[in-house]
Amino acid sequence: MKLVYASRTGNVKKAADRMMARDPVRILTGNEKIDGEYILLTYTDGRGAIPAVVDLFLQSNAHYCRGAAVFGNSERHPDTFCGAADQIEARYHIPIIGRMEYDGDPDTELEIRSMLK
Repeated sequence: MKLVYASRTGNVKKAADRMMARDPVRILTGNEKIDGEYILLTYTDGRGAIPAVVDLFLQSNAHYCRGAAVFGNSERHPDTFCGAADQIEARYHIPIIGRMEYDGDPDTELEIRSMLK
């Protein structure tokens, strides 16, 4: 299984790097294509929104996604913390693996690593 991620500030990239996945795919434009199952790591945009590039990517690739982990900042956005998770789950029917602060948490990362094997 592949690891696909989107990172704006570098926090999600740090977590993706710790996964030690083979050939991770970074979403840069949203036009990337994936041809097999994957786990998605993404940040939350603005006040709880799916980042535009991730939304565009999922429009063509959601059917291969087996789970998503969403990152956010509960101090700056307590009311919309990881709001992208709710939208991804509702719009694309993708199960949410975890909602993480800043650059991840060990328990969720362990679960993702086991899914990637």
